[in-house]
Amino acid sequence: MKDFLGNIYLSFTAKRKKRVVQKFNGILSGAKNYVLLMPEDTGDFQNALLIAEHLLSKNFHVTLIANNLLMPLLRDKSHYRLEEYFPTDKNRFGFPKIKLMQRLKIYSYDVLISLEREASPFQKFCADSLSAGVKIGAALPGNDKIYQVQISTKDSDPVDFYKIFLNCLQSLY
Repeated sequence: MKDFLGNIYLSFTAKRKKRVVQKFNGILSGAKNYVLLMPEDTGDFQNALLIAEHLLSKNFHVTLIANNLLMPLLRDKSHYRLEEYFPTDKNRFGFPKIKLMQRLKIYSYDVLISLEREASPFQKFCADSLSAGVKIGAALPGNDKIYQVQISTKDSDPVDFYKIFLNCLQSLY
């Protein structure tokens, strides 16, 4: 029910963008500041770190937005800028509370990447609200209004999903 209400709300409030024909080859060539919306599932979080580590290896500035309960899974926190939230930072519909969004909106990024494999009102609302030149996410229902680049990985297990996601991301440089 929360997902249903969240999708309806976002379908009406998502920023309307003009559709522009655009080449995706080299879309990330000038990007230096990345923000990753990390998944809330423990297994997905660990697999998504593959993408974060890849971005760090390219000497990019990487910000992780993640649930505080998953932060102990990070081996070396010093390389990332961390924005953590608590379960109490969500309202009863699963959206982020105003104070959290004010804290997250302070910065602007070149690229926003949502690493959630399944639709989440929290992730969608954060992705729609944060300022980023390019927004990348999984091809899920309702994501076409939020993300310019959607990566489709049908029926893949979590490990394969993040490997395919990384391969697609590398093709955008």
